[in-house]
Amino acid sequence: MKIINRRQIRVKVLQELYSYLSGNQTSVEHSQKKIINSFSQTNTLYLFYLNFFKSFWEFLTHRDDFQNRFKKSLEPIDNNITLVRGLIPLKSIASNKALISKLKFTELKNYWQNKEDFFNEFFFKIVNSNGFKEYLAIDNKDFKTQLNLFIHIFKEILVHDKSYVNYIEDENIYWIDDVPMINTFFLRLIKALHNNNEKEFDFFLNTFTYSKKDIDFALNLFERVLENSEKLDQDVQTLALNWDIERIAPIDRLIIKMSIVEITYFSDIPSNVSINEYLEISKEYSTPKSSQFINGVLDNIVKNNQ
Repeated sequence: MKIINRRQIRVKVLQELYSYLSGNQTSVEHSQKKIINSFSQTNTLYLFYLNFFKSFWEFLTHRDDFQNRFKKSLEPIDNNITLVRGLIPLKSIASNKALISKLKFTELKNYWQNKEDFFNEFFFKIVNSNGFKEYLAIDNKDFKTQLNLFIHIFKEILVHDKSYVNYIEDENIYWIDDVPMINTFFLRLIKALHNNNEKEFDFFLNTFTYSKKDIDFALNLFERVLENSEKLDQDVQTLALNWDIERIAPIDRLIIKMSIVEITYFSDIPSNVSINEYLEISKEYSTPKSSQFINGVLDNIVKNNQ
């Protein structure tokens, strides 16, 4: 299953173009390497999520040891810890041999050490949630029921936890742009699980893929924008009727330039697809007024290509 889509690739290129043209990179080659590395960084973020659940399970399992080791007095806890710790999806991620092996060779392996206060707070958010209270009322806590609770923990609690999001930003500022994609992908995989078969969880771990074609698209887009920068500035000026190009925000100019490049040089991508993608990107990375302006400019591109 593929996790990185074309919109995410466009965002990666947009970020690197902005960084390069702002003078934050020493060379084109350095920027190209950063783009290539960004693909593996998305994979690392995926591992960050899995490692969180692994570390949370370990905290619940060895909570008393944490208190003794760090001489910390954590808030008293009740028997619900056994129910949360015993969730098959959580336990299966934590004990997955492939994940444990993979984490040994990353900088993430010790990331969640000394964060027992956060884990403690997270646990109480779970047991105080309506989803957990509904779970307590169910007599037959089979795999499907446990899976539904795990989905609730992820979808309704973790992804909205400000501390968790801050940890992501602190570790890698560029990860935050990948978070919505990882959330969607992770949730889709959780919902696809049918039992506690170890092979299913191996699949869960190893589904992240991206292709050489994805990397080639990113590098070609980056290079085409730089190679044709002056001509693109002229095109933007022509398309942005009654606007001085210097008054257009740099990020907006880049979005327009990238859309022109795609329409001009990437004939395998329908023009309307490219334009719609950049309109969506402008909603995320421009102000509402800028987004409306870009919409108008891209409309002019459509008219000129009819």
